[in-house]
Amino acid sequence: MPKWKNVYDGQRKYKNEWEKKFLWLKEAPDGRGYAYCKLCFCTLIPRQPVLQKHEQSEKHKKKQLAVKCTNLITFQPRGPSEAVKRTELELALAVSCHCSLLTVDHFSEIIKKNGKGSTLGSISLHRTKCSKLISEVISPAFKQELIYDVQDAKYALLIDEATDISTDKHLCITIRYFSKKEKRIVTELVSLAAVTEATGAILFKVIKNAIEDIGQSLSNCLGFASDGASVMIGNNNSVWTQIKEESPHCVQVRCICHSLALCMQHSFDKLPSNLDFLLSEIPKWFSKNSLRREAYKSLFKVMDPNGERKGLPTPFQQASVTRWLVRGKVMNNILCSWEELRAYFILAEQNCGQEAKFKARMLKEMLADGVNKLYFHCVTPIVLDFEKVNAFFQGVDLDPHNMENELTMLYKTMKARIVNPRGENLSQNEVDFGACFAQELAIYLRNNPQNENLQRVKEVKNRCHTFIVDAVEQLEARLPPTKNLFKSLSNLHPSVILNQMARPEFQNLPFFKLLKTEEMDKIQQQYRNLLVVNWRDECVFDGKIPCDSVPFWVGLSSFKNGLGEHPFSEISDWALSSLVTPSSNAIVKRIFSQVSVVKTKLRNSVSTRMLDGIIRIRCHLQFRELCCKDFIPTSHMITLFSSNIYTSKHAKEETDELYKIFQH
Repeated sequence: MPKWKNVYDGQRKYKNEWEKKFLWLKEAPDGRGYAYCKLCFCTLIPRQPVLQKHEQSEKHKKKQLAVKCTNLITFQPRGPSEAVKRTELELALAVSCHCSLLTVDHFSEIIKKNGKGSTLGSISLHRTKCSKLISEVISPAFKQELIYDVQDAKYALLIDEATDISTDKHLCITIRYFSKKEKRIVTELVSLAAVTEATGAILFKVIKNAIEDIGQSLSNCLGFASDGASVMIGNNNSVWTQIKEESPHCVQVRCICHSLALCMQHSFDKLPSNLDFLLSEIPKWFSKNSLRREAYKSLFKVMDPNGERKGLPTPFQQASVTRWLVRGKVMNNILCSWEELRAYFILAEQNCGQEAKFKARMLKEMLADGVNKLYFHCVTPIVLDFEKVNAFFQGVDLDPHNMENELTMLYKTMKARIVNPRGENLSQNEVDFGACFAQELAIYLRNNPQNENLQRVKEVKNRCHTFIVDAVEQLEARLPPTKNLFKSLSNLHPSVILNQMARPEFQNLPFFKLLKTEEMDKIQQQYRNLLVVNWRDECVFDGKIPCDSVPFWVGLSSFKNGLGEHPFSEISDWALSSLVTPSSNAIVKRIFSQVSVVKTKLRNSVSTRMLDGIIRIRCHLQFRELCCKDFIPTSHMITLFSSNIYTSKHAKEETDELYKIFQH
């Protein structure tokens, strides 16, 4: 063989494209670039004629024939394992709760890279898949849980509508009901529906469709809570009038928090306008200027060299009409920092630019006027009392007995300022303006004994007296229907229902008309039997009767007699159905706060279905006081997790819209 031929053959290398023609071929494992026959287990020179000649050899044909006689084993491609599905569902839920969907493109790759050899190394989760898991798996599964849990239960509706950052109008529909699964009263989001017009007929139709979508009927609605808009609670063609036709026994609950805020807002109009000027302009002065803030803090340290007033709130928080618990805090912050603010604006007038000099002078003069400080000393404690009760009613799972006590105490303490125990109106000198007001008034008169100042003090008392009187009148006008409802529901409290001396009559219990004739006698007999059992000795309460209504009636429903029967099941079901009546609409306002967090100016492309899914997930966890780390995917979610999530009837939404969701 010529020498050049050996050199020529030695320079030839294996070509991968030969494997398409010769299925039995692969590159030799020795690394020299030779070919290798997988059937004959021999090395071949990497030349196509050599390979063709080998294929026609007798040895190779025999091997190939043996392979053809053997049944081939085929492997079907498998989807992700159940463990991988659970991991991806947990990640998708965490993303929907805390961050942008776009971030999943990045941190899923990091997790996958560092999780090799474990379940994390097998995940394949990006924004499109994550979006589908949220809208087509997790959210529908939570809604299905609601459908199973709310069947045939009595419930209360909480409704509100608002417009988001992209001017889309949404109607938030939530319900309160007793969950037999969780053995407590729960609140759950039914739907976050898009509406184009906010008329009573359209809103009612949306509500009815949403309720029927979860397998319920409006005839089971016992309570309706909303704001005071005429389209919601008006007398003609409102949402309330149409719900009343469907459910005659339904009661209307105006939002207590909103009513209390309106009481204060209306009464505040009786005071001088310069108080509103101080409330708005002092925080606004510092709102967008860090230099002014630092200058105030430096002055505060100079005026408090020993740190005795350390921790005092700064007067930087701004008042807001739409935030119910802010006015009192702003007033208190200004009042606590009055002398420091007065000194600050004396210096600010001298050092600020010409455009702000007039405002600084006005604020300085108002802070130097002791009359304004008198107003603040009288009004601030009253506003804080209202906001304290307002904050209480924004709680979850409140007991009607406690709610009725809070409203009664607020009304009586306010009225006691202007009326004596015999119900007679007090003279102006006898009116209780507060101890701090009296102390500050004495200081003001000692420093300003002139007659004109006495006249100003008289005017202050007149205006403050008018403010208190109007606050009492507002409470009397706005709260009685709701207060009476809570008073009726408080009859179900264990301290009342088990009272041997002052127990209410059976017909005075709430929602008495709801009882059917055939079950009334049975429930009344159970009501009589409640006093026969010594509940402290029963194991359902572990020796201590609950202090709240719901745990008491839940314990009664599980009580068994010697025959293994539940002798109080009917009255317990009726009582628990009555207790679903809501106290306020604050929880719906919180949902719209979540909408504002999810849908922002930079993230305004979220579809209604995706927004509903994200808010449903967040509400489901929030109402149950759970974190994303506590989430355990259900078997139903695993079943829904398939390739069908990309081909469902909702998957026709434009792909570009999915990619725009939470891009920043």
